[in-house]
Amino acid sequence: MLTWLAFAVRRGIVAAYCEWGVTCIIASYAEENEGRPPSNWDDLIGYEYHTHYLPTPRTIDYASSHLSVDFQALSDFHSGRIDQLPVDVIRPTRGLTAHWINPKAQLERYFLDGEVPHGSFNREYADRLRYYAETFPVD
Repeated sequence: MLTWLAFAVRRGIVAAYCEWGVTCIIASYAEENEGRPPSNWDDLIGYEYHTHYLPTPRTIDYASSHLSVDFQALSDFHSGRIDQLPVDVIRPTRGLTAHWINPKAQLERYFLDGEVPHGSFNREYADRLRYYAETFPVD
């Protein structure tokens, strides 16, 4: 029982980092695509270094294995078909989910006011991070 709880807590922490990282990546994607949100996970490939909150391995596949994203709701909110994003627009699918992260509020602020979430990087900085990570890997 205690072992299960330890794994659930660890998975919850990883999922929370993925949740915030993907929130930042969605805003970075929209910044580069005239404010349009991504339509699926594949749109986010290549944006892995647009935040420092995405845990290792820094891949969209890894994040998608820990999260569920309602891409249709993002599109509907952006186009004005709905007034609010659903509470579970981004939600963890693994581990304990009791935490302080609120992607709904952050994404609504971004799409309504242009307020980029803390931890979102622009393309220039993200490319520099990718270069350093690939050139000087930490073993």
